[in-house]
Amino acid sequence: MQRILAFMFVTVLLAGLNSNLHAEGSVGLATGNLTTADACGFGLGYTGIYAGYGEDAAVIFGAVTYGFSDYTEGRIKFGFSDLDGAGTNPEILLGFDLKYKFMDYYDKMRNYPCDLAVGAFLEHVSYEYASLLELGINMIGSIPYRLNSGHRLIPYSRINLRLERSKWQGVAREAESNYRIGLNAGAKYELTSYINLYGEFQLDGNSGLFLGAELLTF
Repeated sequence: MQRILAFMFVTVLLAGLNSNLHAEGSVGLATGNLTTADACGFGLGYTGIYAGYGEDAAVIFGAVTYGFSDYTEGRIKFGFSDLDGAGTNPEILLGFDLKYKFMDYYDKMRNYPCDLAVGAFLEHVSYEYASLLELGINMIGSIPYRLNSGHRLIPYSRINLRLERSKWQGVAREAESNYRIGLNAGAKYELTSYINLYGEFQLDGNSGLFLGAELLTF
């Protein structure tokens, strides 16, 4: 119970930071977070399909995750983002992120209260009127819980700090670069030893709901 209360406190605290530091006009991340602080493991790989619906855009994308070590993993994302509004068309989005777990909940010698990871990410979408580049760093925290069924439920949250660059198409206007901050909070459910399900909320320029599933592929 204490871990649950601590997790809720941190999530609320980060939400408060987001509301205070988040700047108006932020486009927001198209692909959310959709991962815990844990790493998938050396030599293992997952393939996932995800979808999100935010206040400014709807997205669908796939991702391939690979474990470079027991504590480090990388992920490539490819999909489509469609801005909200009449006459808009889905545009290609590309993304990449890297994560390193430096606190392990299951480390019995140090008895850490949760998993913690740091990482970096890049995301690019070229809409009809603007080209958007997101480049930033983040921190992810998560706590695994073993249910009576034997499956694990893993709530997580992420806070990110990034440079958001907008380059307008066909307009006599210089590109804009601004620092932004965003928050994601959700949960991962291990349906089987091969399949994981995700659901999360994002508080950002593109605030909304993200859902997805991933399969252990190799």
